[in-house]
Amino acid sequence: MIDFNLIREYLSMQVNEIICWWWFYINEISWQLLIAITAYLCVCIFLYSILKKVSHTAWQLPGPPARILLVTAHPDDEVMFFGPLVYWVTKSKASEIYLLCLSNGGDKRRKEELWECTKILGIPEDNVTIIMSTELPDDQNVQWPTEIVAEFILQYIESYKINAVVTFDKHGISRHKNHISLYFAIAALCIEKKVPYYCKLYVLESVNIFRKYVQLLDLPISLLTASYWYLITYNQKKIIKKGMIAHKSQYVWFRKLYMIFSRYTFINTFQEMSALDLELDLQFDDE
Repeated sequence: MIDFNLIREYLSMQVNEIICWWWFYINEISWQLLIAITAYLCVCIFLYSILKKVSHTAWQLPGPPARILLVTAHPDDEVMFFGPLVYWVTKSKASEIYLLCLSNGGDKRRKEELWECTKILGIPEDNVTIIMSTELPDDQNVQWPTEIVAEFILQYIESYKINAVVTFDKHGISRHKNHISLYFAIAALCIEKKVPYYCKLYVLESVNIFRKYVQLLDLPISLLTASYWYLITYNQKKIIKKGMIAHKSQYVWFRKLYMIFSRYTFINTFQEMSALDLELDLQFDDE
């Protein structure tokens, strides 16, 4: 005769044993994760405290370039994505920065806001150019004609004898097609060998959504993976925030959050673009 009480007791013991084992396992993993997170935070704080006290010259664009051209798609790109770069270049006596914005953002107010922002950031008014063309609409679903954008950039390079062009990479930070258009324009100039010998091309690295919004926590990864970078302190970041506030029509609640959490308001990382890298990249994309 089957003793069901004995079976229930046995099953209860087995269940309790499994629960105890899982509790022990979860407890051990939790402690290990806590230790790992604490250690990573300490590394981030240590790196930040060291780097803010030393010169950034060794990690900035090589040269340094005498004349740097920052190419953006809209007013506010210069401060939302390239703030650390602009901050240090405007503070440097070795480099002069120029800004070429390929649209007025679809609103006349944004043109005035850009002038005000660049004044705060320290970009000379004479060095700022805004292109207003019906062929370059402010629309995240529209990729601008590569030939037109490339021509604007090339004219600017040759007119001002630009030594370094800086813009978005092929992911455009947020996969905004206007941003991506700028990458394809300079890629076309590079592949077709139209870029003057005295000018180099650099792109701002796009990162995944997690890294994008952890600010200081992205510092170790950024330093390990980037060729060139610009880092600002939280005190220096006040200038970047003030520049963004000048874009009154754009400074809505979600951009306020962006300015608090985004790593692009804290660190910029760049890679140099070369014809060989582009050809390999294109072959990979085709495959």
